[in-house]
Amino acid sequence: MRDRELRCLTEFTDFLAHEWVPFVRRNYNVSSKAAETAVGGYSLGGLAAAFASLKQPETFGLALAQSGSFWFEPTGADNAEPNWLAREFIRAPKLPLRFYIEAGIYEVDLQGRGGNILETSRDFRNVLLAKGYKVDYREFPGDHDYLTWRGTFADALVSLFGTGSK
Repeated sequence: MRDRELRCLTEFTDFLAHEWVPFVRRNYNVSSKAAETAVGGYSLGGLAAAFASLKQPETFGLALAQSGSFWFEPTGADNAEPNWLAREFIRAPKLPLRFYIEAGIYEVDLQGRGGNILETSRDFRNVLLAKGYKVDYREFPGDHDYLTWRGTFADALVSLFGTGSK
């Protein structure tokens, strides 16, 4: 299921925005403002988070992508150009979104097709910056692993939600 739902599936994004978030807001003391609501994930979850912010900006104003799978391309064709989501952001008008994106310096393309985590994360960051988005982009000395993401998750939350008191 994870491989299907996290590959920029509109139905999953709609479920998050129209069922899951309203449930959380009804049952917990959380903000109802998109600018204070984050969606995040690692690997395909990071891709899905960025996609959710694009498709549901009225719900998700903050996107967190740890080692996002921005190499994704929905047709799955062998010669398909990676970073389909970057092209979707190019086509869309600028939205009220902020991003935290990170990638490991060892998450590189060993096949020479430009389609792994590090290269496509840099490309995605560059597209967002060119469109005028606020992006906190970081590279860590690691690979595609839970231990690193666990260690940088707090940095991502501080980046998106800040450290000051209200």
